[in-house]
Amino acid sequence: MIKCLIVDDEEMARKSIERLCQRIEDVEVVGCCESAIEALRILKEFNIDLLFLDIEMPEFSGLDLVKTVDRLPHIIFTTNNLSYAYEAFQLQVVDYMAKPVVLPRLMQAIEKVRKNQMTTTPVSDAIFVRSEGQYVRIALDQLLWVETVGDYVMFRTSTDKHVVHGTLKGMDSKLKSDSRFLKVHRSYIINLEHVDNIDETTAVIGQKVIPVSRAHRSILMKRISLI
Repeated sequence: MIKCLIVDDEEMARKSIERLCQRIEDVEVVGCCESAIEALRILKEFNIDLLFLDIEMPEFSGLDLVKTVDRLPHIIFTTNNLSYAYEAFQLQVVDYMAKPVVLPRLMQAIEKVRKNQMTTTPVSDAIFVRSEGQYVRIALDQLLWVETVGDYVMFRTSTDKHVVHGTLKGMDSKLKSDSRFLKVHRSYIINLEHVDNIDETTAVIGQKVIPVSRAHRSILMKRISLI
């Protein structure tokens, strides 16, 4: 799944790209915002694979964002002004699209993102964590959830738990390429295959009631299979 963020100061442009993305099966719109500054805040909270980034925005442009931030997701520039093309590609962005964006052109750009993602390491069926002086193997299909415990992170499986030093953000980065796992709260990542039920503010796995934040609930509902 390609998780994307749409950044454009024009509401109609944001909605247009979002509607087109909804027609592509492996693209998930995590959010939309109207400024590059707001995009920076969202990037700190969520793991984003792709930015649809407008170039000409007040105060802090799309080009400014790419030039000043070292580590960003894949970038597809969207703009009304084609004169930026040379400068954009010097920044090694994935693609550069003229507005209004149309579906065939968007699908072409998304295919470039897919090809870039294929060069990454394949998802493993297990991870190793350092617990009590040794490295313990955790099968990912048995991992129920990951939880922040102070300065540590707890991995809860169907039979055991392991507490290691680390951050939930770091664990989310390692697990984000596996579609089974989703961060639903600043303190929790869950395995969607083990969720028993969901309500407005919680998800339940076995006897564990896990909070779901308002910011993450819409993403959760998109990821589960509803009938």
